[in-house]
Formats: sequence, structure tokens, C-alpha cells
Amino acid sequence: MKPIVGITAEVQKDGSYYMPPVYPNAITQAGGIPLLIPLIPGEDLEAMCNQIDALFVTGGEDIDPSYYGQEPHVHLGKIAPKIDAMEHELVKKMLELDKPYIGVCRGLHMLNVATGGSLYQSIHSQREEAVMQHKQDAERTHRSHPVKVEKDSRMYEMLQEDEFRVNSYHHQACNEVTGPLRIVARATDGIIEGVESTEHSFVFGFQWHPEEFAQVGDEPSKRLFKAYIDAATKRKNKN
Repeated sequence: MKPIVGITAEVQKDGSYYMPPVYPNAITQAGGIPLLIPLIPGEDLEAMCNQIDALFVTGGEDIDPSYYGQEPHVHLGKIAPKIDAMEHELVKKMLELDKPYIGVCRGLHMLNVATGGSLYQSIHSQREEAVMQHKQDAERTHRSHPVKVEKDSRMYEMLQEDEFRVNSYHHQACNEVTGPLRIVARATDGIIEGVESTEHSFVFGFQWHPEEFAQVGDEPSKRLFKAYIDAATKRKNKN
């Protein structure tokens, strides 16, 4: 049977859930079954984690800096406290179960925070070296700036390329990164663009949105999601 991939949804002002179709499309294209994850009571998170075979944490609002021991910066954006609380516990539980994980944009940031790292609450306000535009004003498949991936990383093994351009839709970024995460990709101005776990079977975080590129036939991005679904299938069959 195909693996079930839980995908976190955004919550609209009216309380409804929203998920851009590009996320589930990337999963179905790679051979998985996408499942929207709404806000779930804390006591039900373990049951959810036991049901799904992998987790995909998507983009969204800023993360409350209290999760990494900071006060809110003047340029902190909108936060979503209920989503923060749920995703923080959801990520930690999935890591404990060693089930495959992909986080993009906010999903990278939440992975970093859940493993003890910290964020730049506002890149251009807190890091003078960040001279590139990290929140592009262009269509989502536009590749606005280059990144470089370490050749000795698992990320490189999946993508099979070490220098390429990516889309960029964020104003926060990882600052301190601690174990088990390893920094494996950066933009040319030093901003962290990719991490991977050195202790888990398949845990990756991306600052960019590879799901957008997978939908238009980009082979490295398609390989990434194929590897993700293969890992989820392997984990499913292990039970």
C-alpha cells in the first residue's frame, strides 16, 4: 500500500483550513497519499503520528520566539500560537518515531526550533551580511538566488547537484543550529538554506520550496520527493 503523508494546513481568519494544492500534488506525483492535518488536541497527537507514515510541514506564519528563548523583535511577523504548539509537539514526536520528515520554509524553522535551535526573527533587521532579497516579488517557480549544497551530504545525494538557484519566500531564517541537525546548504550571503539530520533515517529541511519545482518537471526536485516517498514506504513496511 502507498504511504500516508501528513501535511500541515494553514488556518484562515474564519477558522477554515487552507492548503495550496502544490503540496499534496507533489506527494501524489511521487506515489504517496496526502492527508491534511488540521489543529489537533495535544492528547491526540501521538495517535496521529502512529497513523501517518511521514510528515510534511509547510510554509506559514512566523514562529513565536518564546520557543527559542527570545523576546519578540519589532519586525516579527504574524504568529499562530495554536499552530506553533501543535507543530512543535508533532515534529518532536515524529523525530522520536524516526519517521520521514520534510519541512519547507516554516517547516525548516520549526524543525530547527524543535531540536533546540534558534531563528533570525527578521533576516534583514538582524543580520547585516544578508544582502540578497529573500522574499521575492515574482512567481513561485522563479529562481531568484543561488544556493550551494555540501557534496558530502545526503541532500546532495538526492538532488545530484550542488549549485543551483531557488525560489525565496521568507523573512525568517535559521540562526543557531544544534545536533542532530547539520547545515548542508547556504545562500551566497550565508543564510542557511538546507539542513539534514545525522541521527534519523530521513529528516530534511529546506528554506526554499522544492514542491513548486517538482510540479513543473524539475528532475532534482522530483528525485527529492521520490526519495521521501520511498523512505516513507520503507518505514511503513517496517511496522
